[in-house]
Amino acid sequence: MFNLIKMNFYRLFHQKSFYVMIAVAAFIGWFMVFMIWMAPRLEEKAQSARNAREQASQTGEETGSNTGFHVGIMIGGSEEEDMPESEPRVVVFNVAEFLDEFFRSGFTMILISVGAALIANSERKRGFIKNLGGQMKPRGMLIVSKLPVILFELIALYAAIILSFTLFGKIYYERFTAGNIPVMCKVVLVQLLLGLAFGALVMLVCTAARNAAAGIFAGIMVASGLFPYVYFFINRLATAYLGAPAGFDISKCSLDYYLSCITSEAAGKDVATALIVGVAYLLLASAAGCLIMEKRDIG
Repeated sequence: MFNLIKMNFYRLFHQKSFYVMIAVAAFIGWFMVFMIWMAPRLEEKAQSARNAREQASQTGEETGSNTGFHVGIMIGGSEEEDMPESEPRVVVFNVAEFLDEFFRSGFTMILISVGAALIANSERKRGFIKNLGGQMKPRGMLIVSKLPVILFELIALYAAIILSFTLFGKIYYERFTAGNIPVMCKVVLVQLLLGLAFGALVMLVCTAARNAAAGIFAGIMVASGLFPYVYFFINRLATAYLGAPAGFDISKCSLDYYLSCITSEAAGKDVATALIVGVAYLLLASAAGCLIMEKRDIG
């Protein structure tokens, strides 16, 4: 087992995709910081353009294309509404709040899906899965040995996004705070467990389908936000025809629900349930993956 883990780590460090994913995570961090930083400035420019048009209409001048600034999507109200005058706002950048938004966004599940699928399919992609499977008993160790690698990749991705938030937050904002660090660490630890369980689930899909694309597609579908509609349908079906209680909600048993709702704002809520769900999915997905690897022809 130890040699398998070493082999998987060696392969991970020699995969370009690993470093590309870290770069993508850092880019997502910059993009989120930049877009939030730009929002009030777009509002100010849009308000200036409206004021210029009003002044021109009052003096009877025609307003042409050079009225200052034009934005296709107005932020903070329609073009006809006057934004109330307000004193300059002092904005404080908070790393914990931005990390919460990152977890809510679904980017976590997409990154985990891509990383876990590439790790799960690495032997088959290189054509020596049959040699490895014939030299070890039980063959399920091929699945279990990938879990520490997925966990390490998750830690690297979260470290990249936090460092990106910290760096660009200090660049764009005059005032900076890390937020509640103990609570943020608690949230990250819970998210690591949930992310590892989600990675094991993606790896199960890849193992069953013998294809990395299937795992990536499944993860993207979960991150797309379509599954809540499926959960709503199941809830209505269970309540109407299966005798489930009125407050029945099957989404409380899903990984995507807790991956998006466990944040520093809700660190004291549902954490115990999230841990139970994460451990359950991790054990079940790993066991199912090991069983498939044992029973099927891997040639």
